Amino acid sequence: MIKKTNSTVTVDLSKLTTNIDSLEEHIQEGTRIMAVVKADAYGHGATEVAAHIENRVGGFAVNDIQEGIELREHGITKPILVFAVPEKASASQYRVHNLTATVSAFEHFNWLPNGTSFHLNFDTGMGRLGFLPDEAEKISALISDHPTLFCTGIYSHFATADTPSSEQVLEQQSIFKEIRSYFSDELATHIANTGATAFYDTKQFNMVRLGIGLYGYPPGKQEIPGISPVLDWQSRLVQVKKVAKKNSVSYGANWTAPRSGNLGIIPVGYDDGLKRSLSDKIKVRIEGNIYNVVGTITMNYCMVYLDGDYYEPGTAVELLYDKNDATDWASSIDTIPYEILTSINPKIRRNYEN
Repeated sequence: MIKKTNSTVTVDLSKLTTNIDSLEEHIQEGTRIMAVVKADAYGHGATEVAAHIENRVGGFAVNDIQEGIELREHGITKPILVFAVPEKASASQYRVHNLTATVSAFEHFNWLPNGTSFHLNFDTGMGRLGFLPDEAEKISALISDHPTLFCTGIYSHFATADTPSSEQVLEQQSIFKEIRSYFSDELATHIANTGATAFYDTKQFNMVRLGIGLYGYPPGKQEIPGISPVLDWQSRLVQVKKVAKKNSVSYGANWTAPRSGNLGIIPVGYDDGLKRSLSDKIKVRIEGNIYNVVGTITMNYCMVYLDGDYYEPGTAVELLYDKNDATDWASSIDTIPYEILTSINPKIRRNYEN
């Protein structure tokens, strides 16, 4: 893949380690971590993240087969669970690359080739993929009817664990515990995500799935002590020009200069993951000074009003940084940090520190 040179994402691996240390304080004895590295590790770079933490976790989770194959090709040996629904055309790849499939519908038993390992997925209240709770006994019998397939785990998804004190979490936990009673005690068993791990004292079984928390963000508004964002994003000024009072900037002419001053042009736009909806809503930092992004964000550029300040072209610009992270951006457009992080174009170069 040809890398873009207009900006750089920096991933501090030492913070990743610290985040695991902090989250482990919430993990019950005998419980292993499944690190969720789907969507290129939430935009952080799956192969590098997985390599750094492989000795700290029991396995990994990805969304699709291609993500799992990429990890194997980069030397990752721990178990890898694929969340996606199996497809007939690619089912052979699970065994070829030693990947664990997800079985969430009856027909999947007939699609997977002999020798494939799988985890069962039950819908306990998420309302998405998975068997229904009252199908547990029938599924247990189906496993016996398919001795050439190897069931190695069972899981479900909480729908509201990002919020502490949710009654639905407790309800789902109870349903999952009942489902679990139909299957072997030796199976890897997981329902707790970052929120459930940090905010609830419910049974974690023998595995928890940590995703957004690894990368330094809580799943909702409630903070998790000890974790901090792993990723920063930097660019540079490519041009600084004068802008007269009341002159407009960018498409739509929606912003006009309150007084004559300087305008900085940054070569980052929505093609890079800087969402157009963030127009006029975020700030950047230049040499310690904070400036507003003004006017409509375009495909390849955004603009900052420097007022009377001036910087030479080539001066570094901090987009995402310690006091202006993905949570700040997300809250300004009523979304979540997940969306901000996974929107950053994978063609942007990632630098890894520590």
